[in-house]
Amino acid sequence: MVSFPPKSALTTPLPTTHTNANLSSTHLDSLDQEDDFELEMSLANSALNGRRNSDKERGSHPFRALTPKRVALIAGSVLLLIFWFGKGTGGGRDGYAAGSTSTEIAPKEAEVAVSKLPPSSPQKQPGASSKKCTPPPGQKATTYALMIDAGSTGSRLHLYTFSHCDPTPGALPKLEDEGFYTTKPGLSSYAGRPKEAAKSLRSLMQHAVGAKGVPEKERSCTPVAVKATAGLRLLGERESQEILREVERWLTEEWPFTVVEDGVTIMDGRDEGVYAWITINSLLGLIGPSDALPSNSAAIMDLGGASTQIVFEPTFSPKSPSKLAPGDHVYDLDFAGQDHVLYQHSHLGYGLMQARRAVHNLVAFSYVWQSAPKGKPVVWEDLTTKDRIPNPCMFKDESKIVSLDPPGREAVQVTMVGTGAGFEACRRVVEVMIAKDAACEEPPCAFAGVYQPQLGEVFSAGKVWALSYFYDRIAPLGLTSPFSISSLRTLTSNVCAGRSSPTWSRFKGNAEAKHELDDRPEYCLDLTFMLSLLSLGYELEEERMVWMGKQVNGVELGWALGAALAMVQGHLSCRAD
Repeated sequence: MVSFPPKSALTTPLPTTHTNANLSSTHLDSLDQEDDFELEMSLANSALNGRRNSDKERGSHPFRALTPKRVALIAGSVLLLIFWFGKGTGGGRDGYAAGSTSTEIAPKEAEVAVSKLPPSSPQKQPGASSKKCTPPPGQKATTYALMIDAGSTGSRLHLYTFSHCDPTPGALPKLEDEGFYTTKPGLSSYAGRPKEAAKSLRSLMQHAVGAKGVPEKERSCTPVAVKATAGLRLLGERESQEILREVERWLTEEWPFTVVEDGVTIMDGRDEGVYAWITINSLLGLIGPSDALPSNSAAIMDLGGASTQIVFEPTFSPKSPSKLAPGDHVYDLDFAGQDHVLYQHSHLGYGLMQARRAVHNLVAFSYVWQSAPKGKPVVWEDLTTKDRIPNPCMFKDESKIVSLDPPGREAVQVTMVGTGAGFEACRRVVEVMIAKDAACEEPPCAFAGVYQPQLGEVFSAGKVWALSYFYDRIAPLGLTSPFSISSLRTLTSNVCAGRSSPTWSRFKGNAEAKHELDDRPEYCLDLTFMLSLLSLGYELEEERMVWMGKQVNGVELGWALGAALAMVQGHLSCRAD
């Protein structure tokens, strides 16, 4: 059973002293959402090269255990059909015609308003300043929490203000306010210099004690945690632990806040997905101590650059012989006094940017494989940007220089040129990459041989939320939330038909869509991968509805809030100095 905060596995408590902090502050720009991508890609590539061989990563990438010869044979046979027969505009599947149009308008906001939240959502509760605020016994009306996201290129401080106005014992708090501050570079930039790494967080902590920070009388009871991600994972055990130990010492000795047990750590990938699950389900009022909560929590499908995560709470019929198989995918969560048994998995290598690379590699292998019968054999190591390789997943005649780096072959760069073959042609390539038919050692499997209970059987009624790149690529094109898988199929088919196709009339008057599609020759590839991941990989039915968004009532749908809620729901105590 996992409870929050978990018991420390890092250090023993350290003695505490204080020094006066410099209260000058610096305005810092927000970090781009793709800042961590290159380091995440390095992690993914490390896994592909055999550096991480645990059972939980089995089947985590489409090229695992595929030799160049095997890939060439698969890609060649499949892509030969594509190039011979897939040069039409590309129609939909199962009756979803490419010519369908939509009058949907791109959403003006990426958030769900308070008025649309269920009564059980804590965001519907009155604020701490309201006369209707009745805190639970022994609970202050207002509390604070500090969560530092230590990414690879920078660190971000989330300063949360919570109100506790639901008198139900253990009720989830309402998020009243979030301060967000950033600094660069990230902790991983200070390899071998742990003291400098810790001090790099000074500007963030100055905000926490500044005029808009935590009131002085509340600081000793305010928890702080640091969750590191991709960057520190790459440093190796010794150097990363040196930095984390120094950060914990520095926070404890120089700042007045309570460093929670096991609060300064490298976050496990499974925790990241679960924290995001907590964020959404708490904001929507789907989890908590109340008996009046809906019976079904929401699932999340988060698509990053290097990996994609799925987290949901399966429900098995008492009469069904099927149960959740044991393994690393099981996450026992004790949250707000309630027990949840979650299924979670992070598919390393199936993020959007890795999917692009995998498709490009497949197309290039086919190109090389087909060259020999034509009497002009191409040597992989001789490929350069002068080689213009036809790609069915790109718009007709549009080109892009791409990097190819399949296992067992030298990294090269080539120029991919779109054939405009359309949706069906692109789909056939993408579905090879998804590896739906990979060996499944413990059925049922989603894709790439990874065990997962079938959503149609154990999660038929719950809402599915698609986050991150799902939203970034789909929402600007006018598909509003919630959307059906069939409507996403139609949108994908329309986009893949190309800029000169009549189907692009659906974007008429949509400046956001036109801006999004400009200079992105791989948009067909991106949408086809997302559709295939949802429909083929996770087996969502054609009429299954999917919700997407960036915010709920102005609150970002990321892992940080979930981690903070888990932290404040734990058994916290004020520091005594």
